Amino acid sequence: MSSRAEVTGRIVELLQLVIASSVMTNERIAHSLGLNVVDLQALGFIARSGSPMTAGEVSQQTGLPTSTTTRVLDRLEKSGFIERSTDPNDRRRVVVRVRHEALSGAGSGGEGDPYAQILSGMQRVHEQFSVAELEVVARYLDAVKEVR
Repeated sequence: MSSRAEVTGRIVELLQLVIASSVMTNERIAHSLGLNVVDLQALGFIARSGSPMTAGEVSQQTGLPTSTTTRVLDRLEKSGFIERSTDPNDRRRVVVRVRHEALSGAGSGGEGDPYAQILSGMQRVHEQFSVAELEVVARYLDAVKEVR
């Protein structure tokens, strides 16, 4: 049986490999969409929010300064991935939302969701674990994501 130190060391090493692989994959995907990786990640935050976001909310979620966020949103809008509009509940606020139709044809050669193959592979991995095991992994990752 492994010690806590051995397992912890293995987890840290594996997370470093996952992060490095993710960075490289995201760089490839960003390039295939004509974006830089920061713009792609900001787009991901907006898409995952499930509802329109203000520039301030995008800045807060991404940790980017507001001036950088404005430039990112300008590039995403120019590329057709987001649209800005007035908040119907407060006409003074401008919100951004993902243009899902722009994403549906995105990817290398217009093949659709550039993450589809990754998600399919992850699904195959998840099938190898029980729901209880996946709950532990989810709880762990939820805690780790807060470490900065």
